[in-house]
Amino acid sequence: MRVDYLSPTLYLVDIFWIVWMGSRLRGNDKFKLKKLVNFENLIFLLLIGVNVIVAGNRWVAVYRWVRIIQWIVSLKFIKLESYKVKEYLKIIIPIWVITESLLGLAQVLNGGSIGGIWYWIGERRFSFSSIGIAQMSMFGEGLLRAYGSFSHPNSLAGFLLIVWVYWQKNKVRNINYWIVYWMAILGIMVSGSRWIWGITFVIFNLKFFIFNRKPKVKEIFGKVLVGAGLVAIILGVMSTNYRLGDFFAGWDSDSLNKRKTLFVVGIKMVKENPLLGIGAGNFVAKLPKFSIGNSFFWLQPVHNIFLLAWVEIGLLGIMAIGYKLVKCLEYPKLIKNKKNWVILGLIVMTGMVDHYWLTLPQNSWLLAVILGII
Repeated sequence: MRVDYLSPTLYLVDIFWIVWMGSRLRGNDKFKLKKLVNFENLIFLLLIGVNVIVAGNRWVAVYRWVRIIQWIVSLKFIKLESYKVKEYLKIIIPIWVITESLLGLAQVLNGGSIGGIWYWIGERRFSFSSIGIAQMSMFGEGLLRAYGSFSHPNSLAGFLLIVWVYWQKNKVRNINYWIVYWMAILGIMVSGSRWIWGITFVIFNLKFFIFNRKPKVKEIFGKVLVGAGLVAIILGVMSTNYRLGDFFAGWDSDSLNKRKTLFVVGIKMVKENPLLGIGAGNFVAKLPKFSIGNSFFWLQPVHNIFLLAWVEIGLLGIMAIGYKLVKCLEYPKLIKNKKNWVILGLIVMTGMVDHYWLTLPQNSWLLAVILGII
C-alpha cells in the first residue's frame, strides 16, 4: 500500500492547480510579478536556501518547500476569492462527504478495497490481512477501518470532522443539508478514529451551549438517544476483553508507545538545530539516525504538527510562514465568529495527536481552503 508522505508525487490535483493558477494570474492586477521581488520575499528565500543546505536529503527538502510555497499561494488566492469558493463548496462538500463515507462503508463491509474506478480517485489496494492495515473490533469481531480515498482512516476522520463542522454554518437546513450532516457522521464512525469519535460526540451534544442557542426539547431528546447509541457502539467495539487504556491509545495496542517514541525522537532532532531545523520533509529520512538504541522505529512523522514543523523548518521557518499567514488572514473577522474558533480549535486538537494536516494532500488542501474562507 502506498504511503503519500514517503515519496515525491505529482497528483492530478496539481495539474488542475496549474491551470487554475494560470487563469488567475493572467490579467490579475493584484498579483504582479514585480510585487514578488521585495526584501521580505528575499529573506524568505534565504531561509529556504539555508534549510535546504542543512537538510540530510536536499532534494526532498526542495520538493517540500515547493509544496509549502504552493500551499501559501493557494491560500492567498482562496482568500481573494473566498465568496466564490464558498459557493463552490456548497456543491463540492456533498460530493466529498457522500462519496468518501459510502466508499468507506463499502470497504468495511467488503473487508478490503473496492477497486475499479475508485483506484483512480485515490483508493489503495488492500485487504483486512494486509500488513500494517488499520483494524478495529466490534462486538468481538475484527473489522477493517474505512480508508475511503485517503492513505489512513485517521486522515479521513479528521477531514470529515472539519467539513462536518463547517457544513453546520449553513443556514439552510433542508433535506440535502441533513443528508450531508449524517453521512459525515457515518464516515467518521466507520473510520474507527476514536479521538475523532470523542470530539464528534462532544460537539454533537454540546454545540447549542457553545453557540448560545436555546435547544428544543425534541432536539435534546434526539441527541440523547443518538448519544446513547454511539456509546453503545463504542462499548461494543471495546468489548469486555478490551483494555480501557487501548481505547485512548489507538486500535494498535502499541500505538501510544510508538507515538511516545516518535515524540522523544522529535525532541532530540529539535535540539540538533532548533533555529533552522533538519530540513523540510526530512523527519522520516533522519529517523533511523535518531532511533533509540537498536529498538524498532516507526517510519512515520511525529504525530504532532507543531513539533513536526519545529523539527523540519526550525523556529525561523515557523516565524517566516507565520508572518505570511498573519498578512493573509483577516484576524478581526476571524475572531468575531465563534464558529471559526471552533474549527481552528479542532484543527489544533487533531494536530496535537497526528500529522496529516501537514503531510497528507487531502488534509493540507482542506486546511488551505478552510483558512482561506473563514
